[in-house]
Amino acid sequence: MLFLIIVLVGSVTVYIYYLKEKKEQLDAIKRGFCPRCRKKSIELIDQRSGGCSGPKILSFECGECGYHNSFSVENGGGCGSGSCR
Repeated sequence: MLFLIIVLVGSVTVYIYYLKEKKEQLDAIKRGFCPRCRKKSIELIDQRSGGCSGPKILSFECGECGYHNSFSVENGGGCGSGSCR
């Protein structure tokens, strides 16, 4: 039982750390910098959405160092805003 608790706590801790790293990377991209090489060479290469509601999947790539990552962000519009009519 103790082993399962240790594994559960460890898993939650690692997941929280992972989410913190993803947030820091997305914040750097929002400022226009590549999170890896810190140059202004990051580009949005793909954007997918499930429609009016739900998250958007944004994929970014750096032309300098080859960094590539995808992020799931909340869709700002919504069906009531008139953006999907």
